[in-house]
Amino acid sequence: MNCFDCFRPKTSSPVRNESKQTAVGLEKPGLGPARKPRSNYASLDEVLKSEKAMEALRQYMVTIRQDHLLDFLADVELYRRQRDEADRLKLSQQIFTTYLKVLAEREVVLDKPLRDSISARLQEAPATLFDRAERAVTDDIRRDVFPHFLKTPLFERLAGLA
Repeated sequence: MNCFDCFRPKTSSPVRNESKQTAVGLEKPGLGPARKPRSNYASLDEVLKSEKAMEALRQYMVTIRQDHLLDFLADVELYRRQRDEADRLKLSQQIFTTYLKVLAEREVVLDKPLRDSISARLQEAPATLFDRAERAVTDDIRRDVFPHFLKTPLFERLAGLA
C-alpha cells in the first residue's frame, strides 16, 4: 500500500478500577500516563513507501540541502530496474558522475573504498552496482536526517499531530 492513514485505529481496553499513582504521588483511578498518538510514519521505511510522506520528507530535505540524497535513491532504483545493458551502462556512468564522483555537483559522500569499488565496476554495470551505496545513504538518512524530520511541523501535519 502506498498511502497510509494518519493514525491507526486503537482498540479500546476496558477501564480498570485499579488506582495508579502519578509522578506527584496522587492517585487517579484507571488512568495511565497520557500518550501522544502514534503515527504510521514513525519509521523511515514507512515514509519511503508513501508518496505523501515522501513529499513532506523531500520538502524538509530541501531546507537542509540534502534532497540530492533522495534523488540519488530514486536514480539507483531506476538503474536497478533497467533491463537493457547498454542503457544500464550509460545510466551507471551518469549516476557516478552526478553523485559519486569527488566534487560532483550533487555529491553523495561515501567512504573511499566504497566509491573506488563502484568506480572499478562501472564498465560491467551489474544491477547490484549501487546496492551498498544505497544502503549507506539510506542509513545516513535514517541516522542523521530522519530524527530531525520527526520534530518538524511538516511531520506533525503529515502525521496529524499538529
